[in-house]
Amino acid sequence: MTPFGMFMRTVRLEKGLLLKDVAELMEVTSAYLSALEHGKKGVPNAQFVSGLENRLRLDAKQRDALRRAVRDSSTSLAIPPKANPAVFETAHAFARKLPSLSDRQLDLINNILRDKDKR
Repeated sequence: MTPFGMFMRTVRLEKGLLLKDVAELMEVTSAYLSALEHGKKGVPNAQFVSGLENRLRLDAKQRDALRRAVRDSSTSLAIPPKANPAVFETAHAFARKLPSLSDRQLDLINNILRDKDKR
């Protein structure tokens, strides 16, 4: 499940809504929403996200969380073209190794990445 799918499911359940309820609000099928929640469909477009914000009456905090979930659910990332060769090598090595990293290793890496100004 992607961060976007987890967000959608959490908000839907917090609001006491079924998939079919949200599907009707968004004018899509329940199957499509289920695929979004389970990460079987890519991140929806900005118009869909805006519709979710409005039709589910998300507050400012929830809207920020939704936008972060959308950002963090993208399956393709871009390396800046002017990056030095070490950036390319590191990014590709990470992409190759990522599927085999344990949860502990991922937590360690995330902590390093979040700790950018403490050194």
